[in-house]
Amino acid sequence: MKSLEDFKPFSEEGIECPYPFYEKLRSDAPVYEAAPGVFFIGSYELINNALRDPHTFKSGEGAAFLNFQGEAGLAVPTKNPTEIQEILSQGPPDRDTLLSGDPPAHTRFRSLVNRSLSPGRVARWTPVIQDVVDELIDAFIDAGEVELVSQYSMLVPLTVVSLTLGVPNEDRDKYKDWSIRSVKTLAGQLTREEALDAARASTDLGNYIAERVESARKDPQENVIGDLVRAHLLDAIDGDEKSYRPLDTPEIVSIVRQLLVAGQETVNYLISSLMLMLIRHPEQMQAVQNDFSLIPQMVEEGIRAESPIQALGRFATKDVEFGGVMIPAGSRVVMLYGCANRDGAKFDQAESFDIFRDNVREHVGFGAGPHYCIGSALARLESRIAFERLFSRIKNIRLAEGKNDFRHNYSFIFRALKELHLEFDKA
Repeated sequence: MKSLEDFKPFSEEGIECPYPFYEKLRSDAPVYEAAPGVFFIGSYELINNALRDPHTFKSGEGAAFLNFQGEAGLAVPTKNPTEIQEILSQGPPDRDTLLSGDPPAHTRFRSLVNRSLSPGRVARWTPVIQDVVDELIDAFIDAGEVELVSQYSMLVPLTVVSLTLGVPNEDRDKYKDWSIRSVKTLAGQLTREEALDAARASTDLGNYIAERVESARKDPQENVIGDLVRAHLLDAIDGDEKSYRPLDTPEIVSIVRQLLVAGQETVNYLISSLMLMLIRHPEQMQAVQNDFSLIPQMVEEGIRAESPIQALGRFATKDVEFGGVMIPAGSRVVMLYGCANRDGAKFDQAESFDIFRDNVREHVGFGAGPHYCIGSALARLESRIAFERLFSRIKNIRLAEGKNDFRHNYSFIFRALKELHLEFDKA
């Protein structure tokens, strides 16, 4: 019988299939010191409680984004090497706003962005998303085959987010290139050259967004950047008096960057992994194809069963006994969303894929508490439309013979198929 110490969650094997490690973690030590000063939280109940307590478990100072070190595991954050700091210093300075902020400042920023990404406001993008999705399908439908990740699931959120931000058509290709390269630092361990390239892309993207912000100050449009330029942030409270100020450009750039990561990464990984699960469960695929009203429920089960974001971090602000374990102040606390979403104490037959699951919307795939994913309404809408249009236009969807190895990207944070080759017939 394997002990927890026998598992290697940062090895290629551990990344490829983390679920045996998660099961052992939940049963033996739902609060587990995986490395000095680094604690894994694995149970649904404990993660849900921790996410709702930002005063004990904070997100600021880069806590959410883990310092990934390959098979060596995780460590407390360290500063970027000087050469990377020099590159990043050429772009807008960092600001703690949404994912990287804590209440009360986080609450004030979030209230502004909520207006742009409320379900009602997001619903207005339905025809735009439908057009984006149909255009992508047009590009491969006559071939009868598709590599779903590069030709579809990656491009759906990237194109939609660029539209919601107001990126002009002529800039979209370079925007996509910067976006893809800049987020590689979150996906896994990089070589020196890859890290430098990601830093350059991040700087270029930040400067580009800053240019769009300055342009919007002169002529704000009906998009997210336009909303943020017009917004006024609660800046101070003095008795009954409240003072407000416009957001500065680095703050807007920070918000847009975080929306980009949240929107681009999660929907991309969800579409491809969910399609594979449906192919492996043909009776559920057939049920959805016969009744599109099941698609929203199917999307939720996809988020639960193969959580696109497997883990995010926090810092312990004080010594705290949590789950029977003493966590010292300053420790890195890793919330294992993918582990919590397969907790049998919360979800019946949690290891099974079941689109008819009653309590599926209680998953923590979008987090919980003050940092609940602000782009969840847009992510759900994009995913729903992506499958509605696919199932409307193609049928007999099957795995391409001999082309798939079903490998995932080497990332402890994201659950992402590298490729998914499919064949199909026109509907």
